[in-house]
Amino acid sequence: MIKTWSKKRVLNRNSNLASVLRTLVGVSLLAPLLALAMSPAPVTGAIDSTENQQSWWLGAEDEGGDVALYRSVADQRAYRYLQLDNQLKVLLISDPDSDKSAASLDVHVGSFQNPSDREGLAHFLEHMLFLGTDKYPEPGAYQAFISEHGGSHNAYTSLEHTNYFFDIAPASLDAALDRFAQFFIAPRFDATYVDRERKAVESEFRLKIKDDGRREWEVLSELVNPEHPQSKFTVGSIETLADREQDRVRDDLLAFYQQYYSANLMTLAVLGKESLDQLQAMVETRFGEIKNHHSAIPETPIALLQGESHNEVRISPEKERRELGFLFPLQNPQQYWRTKPAAFLGHLLGDESERSLLSELKRRGWAEGLSAGTMYDSRYGAAFAMNIALTPLGVQHYQQVQEASFAWINLVKRDGVQGWRYREIAELADVDFRFLEKSPAASYVRTVAAAMHDYPAEEVLRGPFDYQQFDDKVIREVAEKLRADNALVTLVAPEFKSLALRSERYQAPYSVQTIPAERIASWNKMGNKTASETGSELMEQPLGLPEPNPYLAKNFPVSGRGGEAGIPQKIVDTDALTLWYYLDTQFASPRSTFNAKILMPSVGSREGAALTSLYLAMVRDQLNAETYPALIAGLGFNVQRWSHGIALSVSGYSDKQQVLLARVLEVLAAPEWDEQRFTRVKTQLIREWKNSRKQWPVRQVFGEVAPLLSEGYRPLELADTLLPVDLPALKTFVASVYQHNQVEAYAGGVLQADTAKAMAKSVLESLGIQGSANAVSEVLIDDKQQNQTAVYRVLKLAPSANPSHRSIAVDHADSSAVLYLQAAADTLDARAQFALLQKIIEAPFYTALRTEKQLGYVVGNRTMSMRRVPGLALYVQSSVRGSAELVSEIDAFLESQQSMVESMSEEDFVRYQQSVLSVLEEDPKNLLELAGRHLESLALDFEQFDFRERFAAAIKSVSREQLINAYNELLGETRRGLWLSTRDKASSTAEAAIEVTAETLSERNKVEVYSYPAL
Repeated sequence: MIKTWSKKRVLNRNSNLASVLRTLVGVSLLAPLLALAMSPAPVTGAIDSTENQQSWWLGAEDEGGDVALYRSVADQRAYRYLQLDNQLKVLLISDPDSDKSAASLDVHVGSFQNPSDREGLAHFLEHMLFLGTDKYPEPGAYQAFISEHGGSHNAYTSLEHTNYFFDIAPASLDAALDRFAQFFIAPRFDATYVDRERKAVESEFRLKIKDDGRREWEVLSELVNPEHPQSKFTVGSIETLADREQDRVRDDLLAFYQQYYSANLMTLAVLGKESLDQLQAMVETRFGEIKNHHSAIPETPIALLQGESHNEVRISPEKERRELGFLFPLQNPQQYWRTKPAAFLGHLLGDESERSLLSELKRRGWAEGLSAGTMYDSRYGAAFAMNIALTPLGVQHYQQVQEASFAWINLVKRDGVQGWRYREIAELADVDFRFLEKSPAASYVRTVAAAMHDYPAEEVLRGPFDYQQFDDKVIREVAEKLRADNALVTLVAPEFKSLALRSERYQAPYSVQTIPAERIASWNKMGNKTASETGSELMEQPLGLPEPNPYLAKNFPVSGRGGEAGIPQKIVDTDALTLWYYLDTQFASPRSTFNAKILMPSVGSREGAALTSLYLAMVRDQLNAETYPALIAGLGFNVQRWSHGIALSVSGYSDKQQVLLARVLEVLAAPEWDEQRFTRVKTQLIREWKNSRKQWPVRQVFGEVAPLLSEGYRPLELADTLLPVDLPALKTFVASVYQHNQVEAYAGGVLQADTAKAMAKSVLESLGIQGSANAVSEVLIDDKQQNQTAVYRVLKLAPSANPSHRSIAVDHADSSAVLYLQAAADTLDARAQFALLQKIIEAPFYTALRTEKQLGYVVGNRTMSMRRVPGLALYVQSSVRGSAELVSEIDAFLESQQSMVESMSEEDFVRYQQSVLSVLEEDPKNLLELAGRHLESLALDFEQFDFRERFAAAIKSVSREQLINAYNELLGETRRGLWLSTRDKASSTAEAAIEVTAETLSERNKVEVYSYPAL
């Protein structure tokens, strides 16, 4: 897997809440980065925020390692940092309570180290390490071992990191490490698989040939300084990895491996239940064998841009998307990791609150979103980027948006660098570090292993959260780089036609033009205005920096740790409201979550779904600016449509949750019916739905399942439904939805019962919900009044040796096929059999179709239940085979596995059982994960909240003979299946005409359904 982005942390947020201070991903995408996960504090009562923050951190006692680590006082795990004789840096993590063990090895080498004549080699090497070692030569052996022992594995290549990681059932850690270490000691680089795997890299390249992020990345790569490694092609292809005369790619692989896969460039993090001494013994005996070539990579700064000209780049995208971007080269900001100047500036520039640049641009109808942060950070330097998602009207006024952007940048540079603002971020980071909850073992070790390259040994855990060194001079030095004469400006819009240039591999249309010197000077001069004047000639009201954050939590009440894991109790049960309440006694966290599902039968129609989506999008947009400070402060909300109504939630630190909920309900009940907002949000929603046609083919194919088998709607159907809707029609619809509704609410965490009741009842009172015994309302469908009872239905597929087939046309060169198999009953026993079957065929399916036959990069299988109806899906996306051939290959694989399943030993069968159970029986790692399990049980009608326990019992009760019979049913006359695929270009019109639709599929199956109450 290739990741052409940096992995620097900015300000970590709880892994279950939205991260707002973010790092740029690719050219124009922002994503939250994985947070370092620590256990919460073992305390009860309340903690005042004025407590000496330094007491929240302490140096871990020297636990036999080379250095003592600073860690959170709440973290109960034991750590040992050491360096092996070969200079491999190791962090051992002993967690006796962990349900999973995990390891990650990070090589401080990535796509930036690709040889200029072998682009993509680092990524190709990542692929090859999984295909056999001298000690374990079978190509699929490692994958099979991990899968069969309850684990998962993956790897990625980014600019300067190549990271390999896995998790596994604790009892198998030692054996997994033995296999894992061999990747870095004696990989085979078998010539047969060298040839096959470069086809897989080609498939990965072709998979994203229409991906706008990749296309824009390549355009910028063609424009930057050719001496900078950013100018290199990162992914690789069959062309760049081809054998040449006197230059075989396998020889280049070996040379790259021997040069860069050196122990002194590696870090390793291992988490297990064992003691530190036991973990150290496991590591030393294996990873001590990795060779140290004493490799060194120069850290000489290289200019990202070249020359004195200042360019504006225009790019035509594949999807309908519009964006204005500014790229400012920087020195590597990691040298200032204690101050984090780029993160601080990104926090200010990315602000979305009232009077911010984004808020004003939205009000004018010119923009939809804004992001700011670092990218390209490496040994050679970095860049700061600010990107603005534009509306069509914004593209028309792009020059005014550019001017307003520099007015905003200059305002931040002049008035934003203040100590109180920095201290506010520091306080947030302190609180996050103290109360950071555990995350999955694999993501934890992956993040820690990468951090070991970025921070001093003692600061590996604390470093990403350390904002204790406000340095006005350093921040202003970085801010000074955000100048118009140090910027590359990009404009992405489908309005740009007939662009003269095409990028080399992705064929992205673009053009380059020089920005006039007078415009550059004008942008820079905007910094001379006073704060009150900034942007006044551009905006109807002046831009302004945020005030002190009113949502910062002041009290942090926590419940106990390690108490008995009870179940939620029903504390309100009326015609209108059911409230489930759970008081946390396990995690000692000051967080809570409140969820309310409002049953609205009218939302179930296609018209209702489209109108509800628009209504809620307008509500979110209205709330965005005023609730942005809450998001920064670790408190979030969401309102979204579900199949039969509206779901709303607030989560995070509990101190201000009621305040936030009250405001969300106020806007839900009486939104501002602003015509400009309506037009902008409607246009944005329709565009997003229409852009679904540009998704990967396999994703488009999976998108057909719900419309065919249940009450889902295709995005294009929703877009067409919304097109003629005007604001009066939306107002009329919203006025009718809160009539005869029911609410099912859940409150979990540190909230008291009385507070939970008050929050739940405020939903009823604010929205005027009175309830209805039968949850039936009159709704308008196709201009006719109909009664609609809110019931969730799943079509029963008829048993047949030749399943029905649905194909769709896609705008992509790749083909895709999916086989969806439905269980014969909606029981836990059937679900258990499907879960076991999925695990049994998981590794062989991947190895056979991906590794051996090289059908494509995207190959896999997964369980796919619809409510209580079990399902199993096998899928392939291919650039080398048509969908008809993929259908044949999937069927042939299932037939070829029959003898393997029938000959499966009792020992193998038990191992598969344990593998599935090891995932199912994992303890929740944090409050939101526990709440998710409670809501899962409610959704499946297990009001004793024992779905997982009963599912586990069903898995344990399956016999080997029952499983063999279940597999044979998937191959015979009783198969309940549905083929979904892309349409091959060779398909005739007649063939297309007989493709199954929801109506014909229902007719063939005599409209038999599984039916469940929506709540």
